[in-house]
Amino acid sequence: MKWFRKKKRPGPPVISRAEALQARPVHSDRVSEERTDEGYARLVYEIHYKPWFAKAAQRMGKWDDRPMIKRLELDEMGTRAWELMDGERTVQDIVDIFAETYRLEPRESEISVTAFIKDLGQRGLIALLDRVCPPQDGRKSS
Repeated sequence: MKWFRKKKRPGPPVISRAEALQARPVHSDRVSEERTDEGYARLVYEIHYKPWFAKAAQRMGKWDDRPMIKRLELDEMGTRAWELMDGERTVQDIVDIFAETYRLEPRESEISVTAFIKDLGQRGLIALLDRVCPPQDGRKSS
């Protein structure tokens, strides 16, 4: 029967490998960065709960309605990748820099960097731009 069939939700847009490597990762404005004693980056961001979970936690007295703060401490390579994500460099540029700096095979570097970028994207800490953004102050770029 048609009444009981699940409606398919549209999934996230699928992009090709070439398009993904030409994307430009940029930091989210909801992330703040701290430095550890070793000089590595620590990313601090808020987590927002689903409404049903928040209500259940409030009823049990486990939550006081403040957003939960998460911290993600990066290692040397993660910190370097984070620093390279400036909205100017493409994912391919970052992959090439990693392959050269850490003496990795190009494919190994690509897999590592793209997995890291995917993880940060799923957490909402970065966005991928598909082109250079125009200036925000209304001036035309030359």
